[in-house]
Amino acid sequence: MKDTADNFVYLISCTRVNPMEGETLGELMRRSGSEVAEPCGGNGTCGKCRVKIKGVVTDCPERERLLLSDEEIEAGIRLACITPAKRGMVVIRADVEPQHMRILSGEECAAADNDGSKDEKVLFSIAVDIGTTMIVAYLVNKSCGTVIAVSSAMNPQVTFGADVISRIGYASEREDGLAVLQSRAVDAVNRLIFNLQRRASVSEDEITEVVVSANTTMEHLFAGVSPASIDRAPFTPQYHEFPTLTAAHMNLALSPETVVRLLPNISGFVGGDITAGIIYTGMTKSEKLSLLIDIGTNNEMVLGCKDFLLCCSAAAGPALEGAKISQGMCASEGAIDHIKKEPGGIYVSTIDNIPAIGICGSGLVDAITLLLEEHIIDNSGKFEKKLSPENALYERLDVGQRRFLLSKNSKRSIYITQKDIRELQLAKSAIATGIEIMLEEAGKRLEDIDMVFLAGAFGNYLNIENAMKTGILPQLPVEKIKSVGNSSGLGAIEFILHPEHWREGRRVISSAKHIELATHREFPLKFVKNLSFYLS
Repeated sequence: MKDTADNFVYLISCTRVNPMEGETLGELMRRSGSEVAEPCGGNGTCGKCRVKIKGVVTDCPERERLLLSDEEIEAGIRLACITPAKRGMVVIRADVEPQHMRILSGEECAAADNDGSKDEKVLFSIAVDIGTTMIVAYLVNKSCGTVIAVSSAMNPQVTFGADVISRIGYASEREDGLAVLQSRAVDAVNRLIFNLQRRASVSEDEITEVVVSANTTMEHLFAGVSPASIDRAPFTPQYHEFPTLTAAHMNLALSPETVVRLLPNISGFVGGDITAGIIYTGMTKSEKLSLLIDIGTNNEMVLGCKDFLLCCSAAAGPALEGAKISQGMCASEGAIDHIKKEPGGIYVSTIDNIPAIGICGSGLVDAITLLLEEHIIDNSGKFEKKLSPENALYERLDVGQRRFLLSKNSKRSIYITQKDIRELQLAKSAIATGIEIMLEEAGKRLEDIDMVFLAGAFGNYLNIENAMKTGILPQLPVEKIKSVGNSSGLGAIEFILHPEHWREGRRVISSAKHIELATHREFPLKFVKNLSFYLS
């Protein structure tokens, strides 16, 4: 075949790539090293992998039209994950790649500058929290019990799906899927380890241990073990507790004999990150009833005290981290993070105070609270069709498109759509139903809960009162709700500093009762009931 421009797909930086038979643009971009995030796992349902096409522009199928505006389609915007790669295309990235993420690493472990006076004999450990979306690594000085450096980054596996189910599918359905996902995670952790060493002037020989905290799927993928059994009944992981590994076995950039330990998993969807949170919050040592809620890409909850532990995983989806939201994004610069009513309109704040380019989870919760309080949506979540023109927010409502304008600037307009509201309803109903079922199983009432521990970065920036109004959090006195930050990473540090926690961790996974919501007889009816909002 003649080597002409028409035989290639041109990507950014004038890269020329010869497309393979049946290849999508997303697959071609990944193969060329110019990959675009596909939070839905390449199923064409999230609309995040936007690219702009010139030259040969394909027709837009119906399912793509549901996620793109008429203006975007006219401008050549398409979804990379479902658009066939055609010779003669010129492709320009149109997705948002935030440069500064808002990452919660834990105020209790703020990094301290190393003045170079450390004892040469001091040994160090590394705690790694592998989240579905973010990875955070901590360098711990075991002698004085302090964290001396923190480094973090996006989990590169997000390219293959925003949630664990998407990644299990990728690992199981493709011949090299498991190896690809493992190598991405290991490479990311190696980069973080290098950053920690450089920042603290610590050599690899001084690091004797790595402790990894993650959900069950992430631990399996990191260890190179198939997570396929987690996605089918009875949803049992291959390992509740992994054997002790080494840096050599894991291809970590440390001395070969460096010990690598993964925190024990309670069940297929309640992993080592929750074991870490239970230990960190001290739930098993208290006589008072407490509730741990870890809101993230997956939503895990634990109810208990020193006498018992009940846990469950609510399949709430990644809406609260921006995925599956029409203009959603993670908490990074330009994301709308808070919204409130003000005379004559609404006040919108963004991270780093720059023009809005999207909305993150905390902003989404505020937006829906505003719509409820102003009766722009009803208790079922539907937009009111007969909003009074006297309402100061009347002009922001587009009934025909079923959307509400939150912010408008020279670059873009940010809307909340009917579908966005539905995504939040699914998330909040799953969480509320999980809590309700655990309380019933324990023979307890909501009022019996003494403390709610809210884990994860999302909870740290959330307007607690608005979260209760929308039903994401239970209706309790505000003083009973405590944000505990990144309890997964901070719990991993506790395991480093207090080795006796490994014995306690084994007791937790052997005694905790896991409730499988997907097969619980009362889940469907309670879930439907909890979809409604109850704000008057």
